[in-house]
Formats: sequence, structure tokens, C-alpha cells
Amino acid sequence: MAKVIFFNIPAQGHINPSLPVITELVRRGEQVICVNTAETESQYAATGARFVPTPNTDKLSQLVSQSSGGDIPGNALALVQIAEVIMPFVLDLLQREKPDYVIYDSLCSWAKQAVEKLGIRAATSLSTFAMTPASLPPFTPVMILDTLRQAVPRFPRYWQTAARMRRNFGVKGVGLFGAVMSTGDFNIVYTSSLFQPGAEKLGDRFRFVGPSIAERPVAVDFPYEQLTRHPVVYISLGTINNQNTAFYRQCFEAFHDFNGQVILSVGRRTDIAALGDVPENFIVRGFVPQLDVLQRSDIFITHGGMNSVHEGLYYGVPLVVIPQQVEQAVVARQVVRHGAGIALGDQPPYGQVSARQLRDAVNHIQSERETYQAAAAHLGDSFRASGGYIRAAEELIAFGQGRLSAF
Repeated sequence: MAKVIFFNIPAQGHINPSLPVITELVRRGEQVICVNTAETESQYAATGARFVPTPNTDKLSQLVSQSSGGDIPGNALALVQIAEVIMPFVLDLLQREKPDYVIYDSLCSWAKQAVEKLGIRAATSLSTFAMTPASLPPFTPVMILDTLRQAVPRFPRYWQTAARMRRNFGVKGVGLFGAVMSTGDFNIVYTSSLFQPGAEKLGDRFRFVGPSIAERPVAVDFPYEQLTRHPVVYISLGTINNQNTAFYRQCFEAFHDFNGQVILSVGRRTDIAALGDVPENFIVRGFVPQLDVLQRSDIFITHGGMNSVHEGLYYGVPLVVIPQQVEQAVVARQVVRHGAGIALGDQPPYGQVSARQLRDAVNHIQSERETYQAAAAHLGDSFRASGGYIRAAEELIAFGQGRLSAF
């Protein structure tokens, strides 16, 4: 039995894929310590792992809130600044617990820096596409210029922070790119090699295990008996940037006279009453049991987060992807490339879409339903064939025991 420390960030898109893996590691006898912010502790309760909260300070909480959203360079800078604040805690924890190996999410640059300093074996958990300088996804020139425009003003603050960390902690800098893609010698990627852009260029240190999907028991009252109309269209913008009331009203406009059933998930922080009159063919909820709903859906309108896209395709549901930032735009382009859906608003400024475009996209998928369903099912098959959380746990244990010859 090995002792493992798993560092993660307080974002559902990064926590959810890790939970089945952690549960399986514990089931197989690993002693797992999960490290995240205190408010995420309840999410780890069913895994059987031990939980250690990160320090709870106003400065750290502010930086955590700045590390999510559509401004990727701004998120990267906040992650580097988090690393400076949290590094004493991380170094102390590692030296005190003496883990046999460490797993860290690709956004936890502080864990990568600490394990390199202390010489601890470590694996990366990637809930996004893997990216290296030699294998970048197909960014368009407009995407690149928009990202550079946002990044350049952040460089001086990054350099200052990196210099202080080298001086105070003796750790290497990771760069703004490394802050959002902290890969290492061994990387678990929660997608299939078929869906990953340029998978053939990444080499054996990247293991494509497919989406880490397990049943998530939720205590929520959802009116499944109302799903009597078809097609069923499910709409969700995910768990972070989901207070877009203007978009939700566009959905009302687009589908108020739609013959099918529309399920709209607006997030717990959205005031449903403030959206106005809800069309008769809509079910609007602050929270929706997504895995259950997707298994009853014909089309999924999504923001393009990897978890959501994986879950839709896993169940063979064609997608309309409306990315809210550059990373999701790359995911949208892959969906289109494989013929599994349509992308709208996938160039800066991201997420700009009209009610007419929404309706036309759904109508088009309906008119070519068999083609889109076949493409979505093909990707879903590739996900299941990759092994999921069981293979991820097997690969991590083998890595921890030094049984992987490449490492």
C-alpha cells in the first residue's frame, strides 16, 4: 500500500473526473490524501480518502476566485500568485507526510514546483486536452492574437512573482503556459486518443484513459415524467459562468414554439423568477442531474467544458457547442471536426449567438440526426474503450510502484 497525495483546485470540471479515480485507488489499497479548499471537503467524503484543506485566507480566496473564468492569461497569473501564497503549506505537507508519489491537477503548478524541488515522483491529472509546445491544438490566428492581447500586460507581474518564488523557496518558474498546463513525466489524460488533437505527437508519457465517469448519486427531485415530447433538448452553461440571463432569455425566444421538450439548467445562483415567463415546453432548474438527463436527451447545447462534452458524447448525444473562452473553443472545433455537433460563437468575442442561430443549429442536427448521432456514438465508443477511471487507477498504481518501464 502506497501513500499518495492528490492536489486539486476547487472547480467541478477538475474535481469530478478525479473522484472515481480516488475511490478506485482507495479500493485497491492506496492511502490517498486529497488536498483542496475547505469548501470542497464534502465532495471527497464518499471516496474513502483523507482530506486536508488548504490554508483559508482572504488573499488566497480572492486569488482562487480570479483563477476561473474566460480570461485564460488572467487565470494563469492568479494561479502563479496562488502558488506563491500556498508554497510554504505545500512544502511542509510533503515533507511531513512523505508520500510515495504525488498526483496533481494540471492547474496545480505549486505541486509540480514542490515535488521537483523535493525529488518526489509525481503524475499529472489532466481534465482538459493535453498541450505541449510540440503539440498544440489547432488555434486560429484570431484565437492566438486575442490570447496574446490578454497575456502581454500580465508578463511583468508573472516575472516578479516567479523571481520571488525562486529566491524564497528555491523552486523553478513554470511560465504562464505552465501555470495552466503543468504536465510532467507521467500524465493521465481524461479523454481518448481519438478525440485528443495531435495525440500521436505526445508520446508514451501521456496515457489517454477516456472520461472518468461514474454514477453520481444526487438527491434532487426532477420531473422525468414530463419528458413526453421529443426531441429533448438539454441546455447548460456549466457550473462557473452560468449566470447569463440574456442567453437564457434567448433560449426562451428560440424554442418557445418548439415541438420538443427543453430542459434548461441555469445554476444555483440564477434567480429563475427574474428570467420572466417560462415557455410551457421548458423545464428550468437551478440544478439538473446531468448524467441522468443526458441519457434521455436528443441534443445537448453546452458551453464546451470538457466534462460536459465528454458526458454528452459518452451517451451518444449530438452537441451544439457555444464556447465561453478559448479552451472551450478548441473543444468545440474538435466536436465539429469529428462530425458530432455544431459550434456557434467560437471566435472572439466568444459565446455571441442569436436566438435564430440556436434554433437553426438544432433544426439542422434534427434534419441530419442519424449522421450526427453516429459520429457522437463513435466518440463515445472510443471513450469507453479507453478504460476510464479503472484504467487511470491501474496506470497510477503501476507508476507509483515503478512498474512502467518508460519511467
